[in-house]
Amino acid sequence: MSVSRTTDGRTAAEQTAAASWRPSFPVDLGWRNVVFSLRTAAAALTALAIAYWMEFSDPQWATLTVYLLAQPTVGAAVAKGAWRTVGTLTGGLAGLVIVGLFSQAPELLVGVTALAVGVCFYMGARLRNYAAYAAMLASFTLLLVAYEGSMDPLAAWSVATDRMGEILIGIACITVASTIVMPRYAGDALREGLAGTFSALALYVATALRLSEPPAVFAALRLRMVASVVSFDALRSYALFEAPEMRADGPALNRSVREFLVVLAIARGLYFRLDNCREDGRAVHERMRPALDAAVARIERIAADPSALTDPHPARRELLQARTALAATAVELESMAGTVPFEPLANGVLILRRAGDLLHGLSMVVVSEAASIRRSAGTRTTRRPSPAPSEGRGEALLIALRAAAIIAVLSGVWMATAWPDGFSFVTGAAVTLFFAVNQDNPLPPARTFLVWTTIGILAAYALMVLVLPSLEGFEALAVALLPVLVPAGLMAGTPSRAWAGIALGGFTISQVGTSNVFTPNELAFFNNALAMLLGMVFCIALLTALPVNSRARRGQCWERALGELLPAVARGRTAPRAAAGNIVGMLANLLPRLALDRQRDEDFFRGTLAASSCAMELGRLAEVAADRATPPETAATLTGFLAGFADALERLARSRGDRAARVAETEALVTGARAALAAQMPAAPGEAARAVLKAGASLRFIADRFDIDRAYLARSFAEG
Repeated sequence: MSVSRTTDGRTAAEQTAAASWRPSFPVDLGWRNVVFSLRTAAAALTALAIAYWMEFSDPQWATLTVYLLAQPTVGAAVAKGAWRTVGTLTGGLAGLVIVGLFSQAPELLVGVTALAVGVCFYMGARLRNYAAYAAMLASFTLLLVAYEGSMDPLAAWSVATDRMGEILIGIACITVASTIVMPRYAGDALREGLAGTFSALALYVATALRLSEPPAVFAALRLRMVASVVSFDALRSYALFEAPEMRADGPALNRSVREFLVVLAIARGLYFRLDNCREDGRAVHERMRPALDAAVARIERIAADPSALTDPHPARRELLQARTALAATAVELESMAGTVPFEPLANGVLILRRAGDLLHGLSMVVVSEAASIRRSAGTRTTRRPSPAPSEGRGEALLIALRAAAIIAVLSGVWMATAWPDGFSFVTGAAVTLFFAVNQDNPLPPARTFLVWTTIGILAAYALMVLVLPSLEGFEALAVALLPVLVPAGLMAGTPSRAWAGIALGGFTISQVGTSNVFTPNELAFFNNALAMLLGMVFCIALLTALPVNSRARRGQCWERALGELLPAVARGRTAPRAAAGNIVGMLANLLPRLALDRQRDEDFFRGTLAASSCAMELGRLAEVAADRATPPETAATLTGFLAGFADALERLARSRGDRAARVAETEALVTGARAALAAQMPAAPGEAARAVLKAGASLRFIADRFDIDRAYLARSFAEG
């Protein structure tokens, strides 16, 4: 048995084994990340120096901003900086308005501030990427200005200008540093990522067709493929902020993501179907194997070709030739009618048909990925409208109400206790709330941020007590901070440790006491730090008590797929490809919210993709029913099945307590249709036999859903 190898020459099994031996606390020590770390540290120290020179009251806000904005690519840094500027200015002005109107009425000020925070979080939940970040940053800035300004309304303008000025200095420093110090462009990263991911996808397809890896390794490969899809949209949005020649064609990239998901789904199904066929239909499997091996060889050549995306025509030609060979083999299988049992033969036809679909999907990935980035430096791309919001209105409203409630509750505690450090208490909660948007489970990153914030505060305390008193001059301060800032930057540049690095670097330098007048006060430091950490802990507790997730939207996706789109295809009211595209599109919007190491999310992901494929198979059944070569009794069987199946799916989608019975009812329709076709199979090869085999292959695929994807069919995913 030959084994597919990845681009570094290792098998997938070898890569998985190597991954298990990685250190428990991995940090990227590659030269790019080292440059990123040094660049971020330099930007933070420069921001601190400028804030000192301009005599702002709290220069640490400038340095904290640098770490909150630190991104490995120019486009990401500029995008985040641009949106943070918008959020800062908008929030600062809104905070001033709140102070001006309600500074003499504390209860109203808290209520209006909490309401404004809720509005910002609603907008953040409805937007994507750094546009969402801008909305949340506006909420944080308006809270700072409103609460700090209300303590001394006459100085509110000074507070607002100081905070906005310090933050804007941080934005400018990290943006300039990212642009001029060995810049890494998001467009370049996107091109390289697309090329690498396409190569890995092609090898994944080859692995599926060749059965060259154990199921556990194949499942791990699929998880890595899905993870790489999630990063595409963010890279595309960052590239929009770079030079025109680096901009991405958003719709093409969206098509690429959808085709990518389709290929993943078909490849997984073929992997297990081929394994079963090898055991139960040896004669059929031996007839198919040469065509499949030839297709694998072509795919591996494409995967090894670095120009596959820059010049897609050779790759598409290779894939078309492979599809033609598979179609010819399918005709050979059809000629075996009467000499081979119906079920293995129908399964073989289905395998070859799905393999052809797989090669077509791979061809579409080639086309859409090649079109997703425009290389011509002289070609200016028109910026397209933003994609549809990733959150539903209901979910966004719940997120907004939760954020407003948390701010109101913690502010109420501050007011009721007259806590001198209550402002830090509320600020800690406001920072933690950033994790409460656009993810189903904010607790793991929030807890990580809390832990590393604590470590950063301890490091700041050690520096304040042991180092700062003996320093003279800014140069000495910079040298003292570097041993913390450089490791923090390395962590921030490692995706799995990004929030830990941001918390360590940002809170070390912001809590160390870098105000213009160094007045060490250990008691004040302790009280302020404790209040902020308690605010984070209280916020995490409230997020746990008030969960908001995408469960309702998953239920809507499930109901629409089973109760609307598939019945419409079965009745001939919707084109199969349009319905399949709608189903995959709904899944693509939910993809960043899924954790595929959780069985429920895996069931939803796998079942939704299978539903999109069912749309295509229902369309094929309708074509066979309308084909003149189809025997009349078979056409009548298929017509009756399609009508009954559509009705059964609608009842299944509406069902609640009797869902198991509705699944069994729907499955019985498929079983009955398959049995009828087996009895109607002509004894001799010909057009009639070919038509019955085609229908049998489609029904076999649909029947398998009640085995492989029964967990998807049996629950709506909107339920607990």
